Amino acid sequence: MLTALTTAAFALLALAFSNGRFDGGGWLVVAVPVLLSVWLLTGALLLLLGRSWLAVFLPAAALVAVLGWVLLADGLIADSDGLLLLVWALPAGTAVLAALPGVRRWVAARRAAGDVQPAPS
Repeated sequence: MLTALTTAAFALLALAFSNGRFDGGGWLVVAVPVLLSVWLLTGALLLLLGRSWLAVFLPAAALVAVLGWVLLADGLIADSDGLLLLVWALPAGTAVLAALPGVRRWVAARRAAGDVQPAPS
C-alpha cells in the first residue's frame, strides 16, 4: 500500500508541475504513475483476499525497472542523498515480499480452498 501511495504522490507532483500542459508526451509522466498506483492498489487487495500474488509482483517489478532505468540514465544514483534509493527500495521490497514462497503457497491454499464448493443439499 505504501508503494502505491508513493507512486500516487509522484503522479500528483507531476501533474502539479505540468501546469495542465501535456505537450510532447508529458501526459505519460502523469498517466504511468496513476496507472501503476491503481494496479498496485488492486494487486494489494487481491493479495489480501488471497487471490493473486502476481497482481502485486508485476506492477512493483515494473516500477523497480522504470525507477532503476531513470536513476541510472540520469546519473541520479551518484548524486542521491539516499531518498531516491529508498523510493526505489519500496517497490523492490514489495516485489520480493510478494514473490516469497510462503506467500505463494498461502495464496495457492486460499485459492484451492475457495474453489471447493459445498455440495447442494
